[in-house]
Order: sequence, then C-alpha cells, then structure tokens
Amino acid sequence: MISIKKLGIQDVEIAKELFALFQTEDQIPNPEIPSNTRIQELLSDNNLHILAAFFDHELAGGLTAFQLNMYKSDPVKMFLYEIGVKSGYRRRGIGKKLIEDLCAFSKQLGAHKMIVPTTRDHTEAIEFYNATGGRLEPESVILSYSI
Repeated sequence: MISIKKLGIQDVEIAKELFALFQTEDQIPNPEIPSNTRIQELLSDNNLHILAAFFDHELAGGLTAFQLNMYKSDPVKMFLYEIGVKSGYRRRGIGKKLIEDLCAFSKQLGAHKMIVPTTRDHTEAIEFYNATGGRLEPESVILSYSI
C-alpha cells in the first residue's frame, strides 16, 4: 500500500533518508546529507514542500517542490525540483501518486500550474511526466548563471 506524507519539522530523520535516496538513485557515491539544523531550517520553510512516499511503511521515494508566489493573475506556481523512487519500488504507481498528491496540494494553495525542469535527453523522465499529465513546452528554455 502506498502512503504519502508531507514532511514537517519533526521529520528530520525521514528527510535525511530521503535526501540520501535521491543521491544514491542518481548514482552519487558519497551522498551529501545536510546537518540536522539545516534540515530543520528546510522543513520550516513554508515555500519548500517535501513529500515522502512509503510502500508498506518503508520509505520508497519522495519529492521536493518550491512554492512560487507570483504577482500576476496566477498567484501561485509550484516548481517541482526533485522526485525519486527507489529502483526496487518503481512501476508500482509511487511516482504517479507523488505527482497527484503534489498537484492536489498545489491546487489547495491556489496554483494552476506546476513547472518541472528536466533535460531533453532525459527521455525516461519526459515519458514519466507525460504519463502523469505533464506536457513538454517546446518554446520554454531554462538558463542558469554561475554565481
């Protein structure tokens, strides 16, 4: 059974495990885990939303998303920053459930749109987002600055 939990200030250990999961699933050999103090700061941030997915009470995946408070007609947009599911738990609907729950939560906040960055060559991610209702916006371009 899949259950989703929005992490709060008391969920430091779950957050640590989730941050390690994201990195190990991305083949990062020595995951960087923030200090407990930093994790508490993150969990206290009202614009950062962290969802953890459990399959039969075992952490199976999760996501991080940032709430973007806008000044135009669409007052809130959600920016999905990271999503990951342990390889042994994939193809069980966990990623889909994470997206559905984030969309429902975002709608409660007044959001009408979720922004999801990925690279064009990350076809598996694009297929997943398409399968869960996302649409590629060919005119969109994301630029980055080194600061």
